[in-house]
Amino acid sequence: MKKLWLLIVIPLITGFSAHSFAQDYTQWHLPEGATARLGKGSINDVKFSPNGTRLAVATSIGAWLYDTHTGEELALFNVERKNVRTLAFSPDGKTLATGSLSQKGAIQLWDIDTSTHVSTIGKSIGAVDVLSFSEDGKTLASVGWSRGIVFHIWDVNTGLEVSRFVGLQDSNNSDALVVSPNHHFVASVSRNKVFIWNSLTGSLMHLIGVDYDVAGALTFSPDSKILAGGRRKIRLWNVETGKQTSKLDGYTIRLNALTFTPDGKTLAGGDSIGDIKLWKIAGDGNKVTLSRMLRTIGGEQLSKSRILKEHIRPIEALDFKADGKTLASASRDGTIQLWDIHTENPSLMTMGHTKSVEALGFLEDGKTLVSVGSDYTMRLWDTETKNQQLIPINHGSHVFSIAFSQDGKTVALGSVGNDLHLWDAETKDFFATFKTGYKGSIDEIVFSPNDEILACGRRGGIVELWDISNRQRISIFEAHDDKISALAFSPNGKTVASASKNQTLFLWDIDTGNETNLLTEHFAEARALAFSPDGKTLASGHRDGFIHLWDAGTGEYFSILIGHAGSVTALVFTPDGKTLANGSSNGLVRLWNTDTYTQISDALPAHTRSVNKLTFSPDGRTLFSGSADGTILIWDLEEISQVNNK
Repeated sequence: MKKLWLLIVIPLITGFSAHSFAQDYTQWHLPEGATARLGKGSINDVKFSPNGTRLAVATSIGAWLYDTHTGEELALFNVERKNVRTLAFSPDGKTLATGSLSQKGAIQLWDIDTSTHVSTIGKSIGAVDVLSFSEDGKTLASVGWSRGIVFHIWDVNTGLEVSRFVGLQDSNNSDALVVSPNHHFVASVSRNKVFIWNSLTGSLMHLIGVDYDVAGALTFSPDSKILAGGRRKIRLWNVETGKQTSKLDGYTIRLNALTFTPDGKTLAGGDSIGDIKLWKIAGDGNKVTLSRMLRTIGGEQLSKSRILKEHIRPIEALDFKADGKTLASASRDGTIQLWDIHTENPSLMTMGHTKSVEALGFLEDGKTLVSVGSDYTMRLWDTETKNQQLIPINHGSHVFSIAFSQDGKTVALGSVGNDLHLWDAETKDFFATFKTGYKGSIDEIVFSPNDEILACGRRGGIVELWDISNRQRISIFEAHDDKISALAFSPNGKTVASASKNQTLFLWDIDTGNETNLLTEHFAEARALAFSPDGKTLASGHRDGFIHLWDAGTGEYFSILIGHAGSVTALVFTPDGKTLANGSSNGLVRLWNTDTYTQISDALPAHTRSVNKLTFSPDGRTLFSGSADGTILIWDLEEISQVNNK
């Protein structure tokens, strides 16, 4: 394939405010040794401030605060790399409460004006899924999962627990969980059951059985009298009686989020393809009807539905301003839109949030970093300005593995079934599909160094090699008998290393098909592989935190690096081969001297989730770590050395 020397010419997503890069938010709350952060983390929740001038966004790396008029980043609230699941503004708008997904989590209170941490409530209470202030702001309700739902009421001033109850459920929990605005009720779902709890008494008021999976989304009406929920069928229930008051069948797309306008007259739903629909609510608390709006976004009366279409991936969260005129929608595509629900005009308030980083590497200009994420987007980052170009990859089915070519022009996506798809970054379209010979998900993909061969590994332990130009299968390697957990090409492209969940590790000669079985029966599963630049050494990173070094020519094992810092999930050598970096499942990064086989630095507390990919800049002075938390951290090796020598 022809090498790419300049940036691919792709239009920027429009809608950035003039202040998009006014503040260098890429350097806020960095771990020691890191010089910048690309990406803002995956989105979990969004909330407007009471006066509508601020929007808080809960993400995998903390809570971001934005100016809703300019889109400018105002603050990043972050404590100990917490993955923030939910948030809530106090009624006076002066305090933001954040709840973490961590099992050792707690509720954090933040001062909006000073962007400082105020206090911590409920230490080690476990994951917090929902937060809600009382109308007077004196108490705060929190709800989370722990073998059922756990409900707390907290005194905001003292941080003391006012009341609590635990509601046990008779089947698996789901992520649909809400508390009523008046704090009197909690609702949860589990597949085809809806639970409505009285939070004052801790008793189960209603157990509603339905004939479909309702676990998509739940929301209470502002007056706490109505509960709305559904996945592909939407229902409204009277909270006091538990009786169904209205239904909407035939909604074929799965709902991810539901919310009412503050006046309770409109219900908004966001689904798994990025659409937002608005339904009209009529009646009183005893008899409520739900009907579709009477016009489409274009104003035509050809349909009874009104759809807001701008996002390209599933909706993660929705919230209305207090006046009910503006709706905020956050999507898995990394964007947040603000909608005028009367004119239906969208405005892009912010982008840069990402899902899990699945592939990472440099173009040959040495300045452009390419990342591909589980949100099906390709991003080109200018490592000097920190600006990005976003290229959506329109792919409908679930993808298990992603890789891109060395020239950055081709993305390979492996999914369920026997299809391996190739996507062209210039034409923004799929141009080839390889029909692999075995069923089951494609779990690992890697391009050869010259971009001529594509290797893929699937769940049954099969490794296939494909000639990209001729679109022909070259070889099938079948020595493994379990899921392929890692693949790597040697620098000369003549050898493929493959690791399997069953703890086997092989070297394959591409020309002859001969295999070398590395003796790993006493080792844990290898989850990462990397060849040294001279091709003489193969490093294998294992589930137990050990890194083993092998002679790539003979297959002999000769050394071990002991990290004991979570499973090794990523490995990369510097271009000169003198340093080896590894990433771990607990978000840590380590650097090793390959001459002495010793650590260059202590473990770097990098990310809130697993480190999926690592790459060095062409000059070997800078390390880039891509994580499942949706961010890429930039590390200066000289800076890390100085930190370690303090």
